[in-house]
Amino acid sequence: MKVSVVIPVSNDLRLKTCVDSIDEAVEVVISLNRPTETIKKLVDKMISQKKRAGLYPNISFTVCEIPYASIAGAYNNGIKSSHFDNVLLMDSDCTFKKKTIKKLFKNLGNNLLSKGKVIFKSNSWITAVVSRAREFHTSDKINAYSPPLLFNKKIKNFIGGYYFHPSLCWLEDSEFDKRVQKANLRISYNPSAVVYHPPLTPFRDLKSAFWYGVGKRIGVELGVHDKPTGFIGSVRKYIFEASKIKGVLSGLYLFIWKMTLLFGYYFQLVMKIRKNRI
Repeated sequence: MKVSVVIPVSNDLRLKTCVDSIDEAVEVVISLNRPTETIKKLVDKMISQKKRAGLYPNISFTVCEIPYASIAGAYNNGIKSSHFDNVLLMDSDCTFKKKTIKKLFKNLGNNLLSKGKVIFKSNSWITAVVSRAREFHTSDKINAYSPPLLFNKKIKNFIGGYYFHPSLCWLEDSEFDKRVQKANLRISYNPSAVVYHPPLTPFRDLKSAFWYGVGKRIGVELGVHDKPTGFIGSVRKYIFEASKIKGVLSGLYLFIWKMTLLFGYYFQLVMKIRKNRI
């Protein structure tokens, strides 16, 4: 199968579990971005196991690296280093359901994008609340977020001449989706092509929301993101609308999540003002 699976990684040891879930003959591009020594050793061990012990018989490995932490930069470098025209974006903390890669590839057809569904696992009532909230932003609508997203490299000719904005550290996939939607490109969707995301605690998820807010502000300053919905709009969207779909607790959590994002957004603004004054 002529598909390159690009997996950015910095310090996530779940990379091995992710690669172990690949069940097709593909190229796996491990795109390191400011990696820890532990991750480097893990990658070296996986490649060594392939050569010496015959593990990963259907996988060819390509490893590339950038010296700074950036998902967008890692994606771009991974795509640049890949050898096939069809690129499948994957997160190091996720795993593929069996036959997902085959389904995404078949689903691509004559389109430029093929999208599957991410299922957020839960192991308690609180992680179940977070999972339903995450679905509201991702799985409940067809978009060009990753993972799982398979696209042909020709897409660059339709969305502005580049894949991911090099100046964005967060929300790089939502900016990518915005250009895809603007170009009116069809996203071929197959909800049975599934990747699993491990359970998320509120602390970890809200930490991400803060940094998404920082990224949102950077994107607004670059002119590639719209300003976020404010307090009143968030009350209407999450406490009222989302609660009807995902339940009251998930709706309330989504509101808290959005307020955390707004905190990150204005924190970045204040930090920039202070920096300019110094």
